[in-house]
Amino acid sequence: MAAPPELINDAISEILIRFPPEEPAYLFRASLVSKAWRRILTDPAFLRSYRRFHGTPPLLGFFHDYSVMVPTPRFFSTMEASPFPEVAFERRPWFALDCRHGRVLLRKIDESDEDDAGIEGNFVVWDPITGALADLDKPDNPHTSSAVVVCSVTGCDHRDCHDGPFLVVSVGEDRSKVAHACVYSSETGAWGTAVSVQLGAYLYVNSHRGTLVGDEIHFVLGLDVGILSYNLRSHNLSIIDPPDMYYHGYIVLMPMEDGSLGLAGISNSSLYLWSRKVNAEGVAGWVQCKIIKLQTLLSFDHPCKRGCPIGFAEDAGVIFMFTAAGAFIVNLKSGQARKVGKYQSYFDVIPFMTFYTPGCTSGKLPFTEETP
Repeated sequence: MAAPPELINDAISEILIRFPPEEPAYLFRASLVSKAWRRILTDPAFLRSYRRFHGTPPLLGFFHDYSVMVPTPRFFSTMEASPFPEVAFERRPWFALDCRHGRVLLRKIDESDEDDAGIEGNFVVWDPITGALADLDKPDNPHTSSAVVVCSVTGCDHRDCHDGPFLVVSVGEDRSKVAHACVYSSETGAWGTAVSVQLGAYLYVNSHRGTLVGDEIHFVLGLDVGILSYNLRSHNLSIIDPPDMYYHGYIVLMPMEDGSLGLAGISNSSLYLWSRKVNAEGVAGWVQCKIIKLQTLLSFDHPCKRGCPIGFAEDAGVIFMFTAAGAFIVNLKSGQARKVGKYQSYFDVIPFMTFYTPGCTSGKLPFTEETP
């Protein structure tokens, strides 16, 4: 019997481009099929088409620190088969502060001074895909409550930000209850001049991950009683009051589909979603836009098992929940939930979203020369 006809490259590309980006191991396995497939998978034109076809970078997992006192960041994969070796994510002693546009922002705990052990050390911006590390000096304001890393390329779609310029925004407060924000630019290699705002009754900047919405980065203040906003364009700090409704546990800030600032909080085993809108008179205020009943969704059988929001994956539209049964992600569009971690202490959750394709690892593929 005659051998079946071989697929032409265009047909192979059309098949490979539909491989799910949230399971990057599939592409790496496909690269082992033949040299022809490997050439397709490492072709920059194919990789650009692949990212354009799928659009939003996928959620591959999340980092979290067990506590603020013990710097032990861990990575938890949401993939069925992770192509990452576990040792690739072992960074001690570090705090994982943020992860965005394919980069992870870490801060070292400086233990060199015996009289002041545990003080904050330098920042490091790390790309887990390429392995690139960028060491940053300390900002003028040495205390950092929270910080974010963002791509600084205007108009970038953030599908492939490797090796591009970035900004780091560090925020914290001093003993006078004044909040400060300072920005580092990888292009200048230096921190800019800090700006400040009086916190007043808000007391301090919460250490949880900041949220990027348009040109503004938002941080939770105090015990979820306020929001600190930094504008990247105007280099200005301001304070926003949250909705009047009180939530037991954390609130989570997030971007909404219309580009507005969103907020999620738990009350009576329900997840309440809010959006900050501007009315016809130009006055901004909070509008309740959705309520998700969690008791059925997460199978709560006792009030003490109600969930607590601990993070949000921007663009993926999923919120991370901590419960007595473990960690879950809740898709805000479909209303479906999936368990992604066992029960333990989750101080903060930092989602890791990026395209992980054979080409973005500088051609280092898991194949041997014997591959046909």
